[in-house]
Amino acid sequence: MTLLTPDHVPAVDELIRLRMYWLLDRRLPLSGESSNLVDLVRLPEPEPGMLPVGMWDGGTLVAALAVQSAAPLAGWTLEERQESSLAVSLTHTHPEQQGLGRLLTHWLCDYAARRPSPPAWIRCTVRVKNLADYLEHACGWEKVRESTGWKGDSHLFQRAPRRDPQMRLLVRGEGELA
Repeated sequence: MTLLTPDHVPAVDELIRLRMYWLLDRRLPLSGESSNLVDLVRLPEPEPGMLPVGMWDGGTLVAALAVQSAAPLAGWTLEERQESSLAVSLTHTHPEQQGLGRLLTHWLCDYAARRPSPPAWIRCTVRVKNLADYLEHACGWEKVRESTGWKGDSHLFQRAPRRDPQMRLLVRGEGELA
């Protein structure tokens, strides 16, 4: 895992292109968040508290996401927003790599648990029902509830941070992510 910088924009563009074609081939909905991820990676310095992160397999970017040291807003109650949390968003994975959702979930739990002040929760919001089912059943995310907003239905998920000593054998972090 590494912090994504403007030098990584071509790799992020390629990852998004592969994912979009995969979704289109299967007539699955597009997220509409791809340009947000690219815009975040293009910044010369990351926004405070928001890290664009990439997972590499050799020289190929296989996953990219944003990790934010703040509570997500839409759909979450005031009490939930006041709990310390990491928000995960803008996630894209390589369509030819299997099991990345589970691997990213375990890495996120371990990464959050190793922080100097671990958050109470890791949270994410997804709009696609198939993805919500995958997160809940294959990746072990706890579904908090469904929410309806101006962008449509959303599925709200959370996981508690948890150290995983094996994770450092599977995924190596660099720089701020080590």
